Formats: sequence, C-alpha cells, structure tokens
Amino acid sequence: MFNFFESASKNNLFKFTALAIIVIAMCLAIQPAFAAVILSGNGALGDFSGSLAYNPVSSTSASITISLTNTSPVANGGFLTAFVFNNPSNLITGITGTSFSDTDFELIALNNDNIGASPYGDFDLGSGLTGSFLGGGNPNSGIAVNQSETFIFYLTGNNLNALNELSFVNETSDGSNAFFLARFRGFENDGSDKVPGRTSSPEPASLTLLGLGLLGIWKFGKKGKKI
Repeated sequence: MFNFFESASKNNLFKFTALAIIVIAMCLAIQPAFAAVILSGNGALGDFSGSLAYNPVSSTSASITISLTNTSPVANGGFLTAFVFNNPSNLITGITGTSFSDTDFELIALNNDNIGASPYGDFDLGSGLTGSFLGGGNPNSGIAVNQSETFIFYLTGNNLNALNELSFVNETSDGSNAFFLARFRGFENDGSDKVPGRTSSPEPASLTLLGLGLLGIWKFGKKGKKI
C-alpha cells in the first residue's frame, strides 16, 4: 500500500514538472503580443482620444489601425484634419492600400523624416485632408467635435513580424519625444493646433498566457496532493 501511494506521488510530481516545463517553454517561444495602445492628446485648443493597433500578417505584410475621436471643447469648435506617426526602424517600405471611414482623408505617403511638423520634428507617414498635414482644403471636412473615425493602413516591408504597438510608441521624432501628432484647424477663433499623442502602456498578452499556465499548474498541484 505504501509503495502504491509513493509511486502515485512520484508520478504526479513528474507530471507536474513536465507541465511546468511545457508552459515555460511556450512563454519563451511566443513573441509578446500587445493589446491596442490607448492614445490621447490635450492641446491649447484641440483634444483627441483613440487607439493604435498593429497586426503583423507575415514578415513582409502587416496592417495598422488607428481610431480617433475629436474630444475638443464644443465651445472651441475645430476639426481634426490630419495625423502623422513614425516608421519603426524604417522597416515599413510601402503602403499597399488604405481603408478610411472618412473618405475626405487621404494617405500622406510614406516619406521617412520628410513630413515637417515643427516644433515636433519630422514624421514618416499619416493621413490628412487632401493628403496634407499642414494644409488640406476646407477644415470642415475633418473630424468634428465628438465625432470618431477609423483609419487602416496596409503595409509591406521587412521583418514586420518583429514589430508591435510599442515599436510605434518608441519611435519618436528627432528633437522631440512625439511619436504621434494630430493636426487641428478651423477653430472658432480661426486658430489651429498641433497636438502630440500620449499613450497608456499595453499589457503583453504573453503575461496573460503565463498567468493562465501557472494557474493550471497550481490547480494540478492541488489535485496531486489529494492522492
């Protein structure tokens, strides 16, 4: 009888150890995936909120989805007319297409470090009315106060599966800590505004996986103790 329980205990210990090794190996093998980062910006006249999500399809294909809401004070009026961001390590080499919920917005073509946005430095790509960051025709065609729009960019490049949302957050412009910049025009006082984005740090999905794995190991261990 003693040998039977001793054997069962050793068998459970072996299974417990094997399961722990499998979970740890899975967490080491999986590249951390991040949830969409939350964007926000508060300027002298214009404010916005939104999100940025990155979806790598392969090493040469990916998409980035940016959702924006104009949260400027109603009394200020104003329209969000353009936005720009940066190309992490210049790994993006082309834009194969776009899908914008606001058809008045056009692609500001990929042009590394050549989209001037003083005093926030130069940016690499984005979208705006008539495909311009600073100008762009009638600002009333932009995103009005309390209005939301979504912009999807389909990307080609190299090692795109090595990027995640934080890659875009960490790619700031020279001479500035801005990684994202929104442009506002058409305020009640005829003013305009450039508003850099801030973000909340996302939680790596791999940490969630690790937590679930450890929870499973803990429950398995409790079951083993009952034998």
